[in-house]
Amino acid sequence: MICARKGVGHMAVAASGEQASPGAFQQAGWLRAAADRIAARYPAYRAEVIDGAIVVSPPRSARHNGIVSRIMMTLERQLPEERICLQTTSIENDDDSEDYAIPDLLVLPSAVEEEDEWLFTADIVDLALEVVSKGNATTDTVAKVHTYAEWMIPIFLLVDPRKGEIVLYSDPRDGAYQGVHRLKFGDPVALPEPLSGVSIDTAKLPRYGTTGT
Repeated sequence: MICARKGVGHMAVAASGEQASPGAFQQAGWLRAAADRIAARYPAYRAEVIDGAIVVSPPRSARHNGIVSRIMMTLERQLPEERICLQTTSIENDDDSEDYAIPDLLVLPSAVEEEDEWLFTADIVDLALEVVSKGNATTDTVAKVHTYAEWMIPIFLLVDPRKGEIVLYSDPRDGAYQGVHRLKFGDPVALPEPLSGVSIDTAKLPRYGTTGT
């Protein structure tokens, strides 16, 4: 993970190798513009703006993506027709912040399939899923827990293949999730509102080996 934070002059803009002048850090929209340049130069990487910082994550392993796919297939079999799962779709809060995130998986209204937009407001999200990567764990386990609660995302499912653990966050209030349920791989995960009645079988989710990311 590589970060560039707003308000610090003469620093490299994340992994792009370009130097930013002090004035560039005062211009509205520079963080998203810098993240766009990084994403264009390194398409296999994921560039986000979290808590005022550009966060660049390395490419996901097949094992990581396989976990996302397994959970996605489980959800798709149970979701109502008006809901859909989408991978690597960007979301933002409905404020003046430049922050945006690209969760591994989102549950959204199926109407978004008709849109040409790449970025949606978090208030339409039912669930965000993140699978923890070995090289970028803090972003998923700390920063995004806070961010998604601030954005009032009703359910945040955090899957950690390093430890074989799952954390189900729900009921965001006052900038924090009030519901925190810790489970192990193999435990069924019963989702709360707004997805009550939907459950996820985690028995076949793989843990990382010595080289998994």
